[in-house]
Amino acid sequence: MFDMTKIGKKISQLRKENGLTQMELADKLAISYQAVSNWERGATMPDISKLPELAEIFGVTIEEILCDERKGRIVEEIAKGEDLTDVKTEDLADIAPIINREQFKQAYEHADTDCEQLDFNMLMGLAPFLDEDVLNDLVKNRSAYGFTAEQLCAIAPFCGESVLEDIADNLSDDNADCDALSAIAPFLSEKALGRLARKYVHEGCSFKELAGIACHMNEKDLADVVERRVDETKDISDLAALAPFMDERDLTRIVGNYLKNGGSFQDLSSLYPFLDINDLFLKYFKK
Repeated sequence: MFDMTKIGKKISQLRKENGLTQMELADKLAISYQAVSNWERGATMPDISKLPELAEIFGVTIEEILCDERKGRIVEEIAKGEDLTDVKTEDLADIAPIINREQFKQAYEHADTDCEQLDFNMLMGLAPFLDEDVLNDLVKNRSAYGFTAEQLCAIAPFCGESVLEDIADNLSDDNADCDALSAIAPFLSEKALGRLARKYVHEGCSFKELAGIACHMNEKDLADVVERRVDETKDISDLAALAPFMDERDLTRIVGNYLKNGGSFQDLSSLYPFLDINDLFLKYFKK
């Protein structure tokens, strides 16, 4: 990243060397003196459209103002509309905040983007500036090297739903990772979540682990996942984790069938607040 404090000090130094006040420099650039003050304090950076003017006023290069020969050269080429040379992926995240969308697209097209060398921090630095289709391709390729739940949560707002589904499927193939699924659940459709929840539970996720996505699921899908699991395992030991997200009638029906198939009332203590007790006895235990 550009060192804004260092750049601010450089602008202040050059302004004073040229005998200008902040107000006089602001007038020459047709901006407010507060903008100049913010630059010099390192709070903000000059927009790329102002850098050629600053360089001309001070009689220096843009590289000197930005205190970075390599990135300054790239910004100078962009500002002057020149063909870009030798742009690396790590340069893009640094220059993106001070250039516009079209300029960023031009720089990205000239960059040597290698997915194998694209670490997550670099990907996150680019994410807000990339077109969704381009980002989706990078994320798909990067997913082969793995994402943590925290990383998925950070990148998900910028990605398309289909690529997030693919990542969730791949995570499930390797290891049922309910934390990772929880991280991207708010960005997936209910239909996709229902399908993935069935797959994850089949691969070993417990009801307690599934609670992280239950609030985003359709009640019908959630009931179906729970009913299948209870029928298969005859176990409701951690069902209380999902009970707050389930329709009372669905939960009562599942518990009634569990009891009819030999389940114990002793297993229900944590579920009583979520059950229709009258309906449970009338429908499932009426003599």
